[in-house]
Amino acid sequence: MSKSSRNFGAVLAVLLLALLVAGLVFAVKVAYYDEPKLMEQYTEATESTVPTVSETEAPKDTRIAVFETSDIHGYLVDITGGDSKTFQYRLAHIAKVVDNARESGDYDDVLLVDGGDIYQGSPLSNLTDGAALRAALDIMGYDAVTLGNHEFDWDVKTYATDSMATVPAYELGDYSGDPNIPVIAATLYSANNHNRTLFTKDYVVVEKGGRRIVLIGYIPDYSDEIMHSKIEPFELHGDLAEFSQLVKEINEAEKPDVTIVVAHENPVKVANALNSEDVDLVTGGHKHAGIYGISDSGIPYIQANNNAQGYASATIVIDPEGNVTIEEPMYTSIVEEPELLYDTPENAANFDEKVLALSHAAWDSIKDQMDEALGYIDSNVEKKGYVDDLSHTTTGGNFVTNLMLEYMKDEGVVAAFYNRDGVRADFVVPEGEILEISVGDIYAVSPFNNTWLIYDLTGEELAKHLKDSFLESNLGDQMTGLTFEYNNNGTIEEPDIEIVSITLDDGTKVDIHGTDPKYRVVTTNYSATIPGSVFEGKTPLYPETEAPIDNQALIEILRDRRDKGDIHIPTDSKSRSTCLNADEVRARSGQTDDQTEETQASETQTEETQETGATQEAA
Repeated sequence: MSKSSRNFGAVLAVLLLALLVAGLVFAVKVAYYDEPKLMEQYTEATESTVPTVSETEAPKDTRIAVFETSDIHGYLVDITGGDSKTFQYRLAHIAKVVDNARESGDYDDVLLVDGGDIYQGSPLSNLTDGAALRAALDIMGYDAVTLGNHEFDWDVKTYATDSMATVPAYELGDYSGDPNIPVIAATLYSANNHNRTLFTKDYVVVEKGGRRIVLIGYIPDYSDEIMHSKIEPFELHGDLAEFSQLVKEINEAEKPDVTIVVAHENPVKVANALNSEDVDLVTGGHKHAGIYGISDSGIPYIQANNNAQGYASATIVIDPEGNVTIEEPMYTSIVEEPELLYDTPENAANFDEKVLALSHAAWDSIKDQMDEALGYIDSNVEKKGYVDDLSHTTTGGNFVTNLMLEYMKDEGVVAAFYNRDGVRADFVVPEGEILEISVGDIYAVSPFNNTWLIYDLTGEELAKHLKDSFLESNLGDQMTGLTFEYNNNGTIEEPDIEIVSITLDDGTKVDIHGTDPKYRVVTTNYSATIPGSVFEGKTPLYPETEAPIDNQALIEILRDRRDKGDIHIPTDSKSRSTCLNADEVRARSGQTDDQTEETQASETQTEETQETGATQEAA
C-alpha cells in the first residue's frame, strides 16, 4: 500500500469517529430531554386507540350440560312383543341426544351419569350377562355410575364392578373392551371388617370445561330388597346425616367447583337431607319416575324414568367468580311417540350409529332364543294396579302364580306365592286384537333367575304369611291355590290385618290355628330368605341347587301347553282376598264408593308430592 493511500485511510477514520461521537450526543439528548414528550404521546395513543381488557371480551360463564339415566334394567332396546319392526332403540336415541349436546357448541362440556339398576331386567342384558349394557356405557362415554339394589342380583363384583372400582370388561361378538368408568357408592361397606369396599369409590373428580366437578355416590339401605345371601357380605350405611358429613369432608379435601350427588334413591329425600352450601345437584334413582325440581333445602334434583323411557338433564352454569347455578332441570320422555324409536331409514338421524349397531349385535346374539312363540293373550296382563280397591291381587301376579302352581302340581303343592314387584313387565293387548307371548316376553316379566322352593307350612304359619305379606309385599303377596277372608282394623293406608278364614281351591278349609305342617306351598328363594318370613329356618323339600329357575320353568310350562294345542293363555283377574268389613275400612279411610276407582288407579303412584313434571311408575 502507498503512503498516499495510508493518509487517505487515516482521514476517513477520523471522519467516521466524528460521526460516531455526534450520534452519541444526539442519543443522550433524546434520552434525557425529549423522552417525556414521546412517552406522553405514546400514552395518549394507547389510551385512545388500544382497547382495554374490559373493552375486548368480558370473562364468560362456564356452561356444562348434565344428562342422567337411571334404572335402565337392561333396556338397551325394548323388544317387547318380539317383532323387530317395532323394537324401540332407546339407548341409541338417548346417546344421540348426548352426542348432539357435545357437538352443539352450546356447552363447554357434557357430563353423563347413571343412577344404578343398569343390568337386570331385559333379555338383551340377562342373556349376555350384562355385556350389552357395559358396552353401551363404554361407547356413550359415561363419567360415573352408582350401584342399584338389582346390581346385587348377580355377583356384583363380577358383573357390575371390578377390583379397580370401574365398570367391568365385556365381550359380545365383535365388541370387547374394559371401560374406565368409575363405580361410586360411598355408603357400601364390608360386613366382615366394617371397612369401605374396595370395589367401589366414594367419589370421583372429573374435569369439565376447565372446572373440577366431584361426583359422590350414595346408596340407601335397600338390603331388604335384595336376596339375603347376596347382600349378607355387605353393610349399607344409608344414614343421610352421616352422608352429609362425608360430603363436607370430601369438599374440604378436594375443593371442587361443583358438587353432585349421584344416588340410587329418591332424589327429593336425599336433597332435603343435605346442605345447599355443600351440594349443587342431586341425581336420583330407584323411584321409577321422571322427576325434577328444587327441594325444600334449595338443592335442585333430577331423575330419569326406568327402562330407558327417557333421560333427565340440567345445565350447570359457573360464573367467573365461581358461583354455581343449576338451570333448566327437567325430564324428557322419549316413548310418547314410539314409532320415532323404530330403526327405519326416516329415523336414522334419531340414533347414535355406534350404539345402534351394538343394539343390533346384542339382539342377533339372542334372537334365536327370543322369537319362539308360546301362546297368546286377549286381555291385558299388568304388573301394577290391583283388581279391586282393597285387594293386593294383580293380573300379573295371577299370571305367574297360576303357572307356578301348574308346574308344581305333581309335588302336592296346594298354593304358590310370588312378590308383586317380582313381576317386571306388562303385556298390553291392542284393542280388538290379540298379543303373542314369546320366550322374550317371559324373560321380560320374570328376569331374575330366582328359584322356586317348596315348603310345608302349618295352618297357623299360612295365616301368618298372608297377614305379613299383606303388609310387606316382598314376602309374597301374589298367590294362587287359595282365597282368604280378613278384617282390616285399620285404614287402607295403615292396615291392621286379621285373617278370618282360608279356603283352598279344592274347597278345603284351613285350620288357621293348626300346628301340623300339612300345607305344601311354593315360593321364590328371594321371598323365602327375607328375615322374618315364615320360611326362615325351614329346609325346602329340594335344595336350591336342584330347584327350578323361574323364567325357565314358565317357558317350559307354556311350551308344553302349546305343544298340546293349548295356545290361549287366559288372563286371571280374580281377587284372592275378601275384606269382610270393607265399608268400615273405606269410611275410616275417608273414601266413598265414588273414590274407589280413583284409589285403585293411585296404587301405581308413590307418596311423594314435591315432584314436578313427573312421568311415574312405582318401583
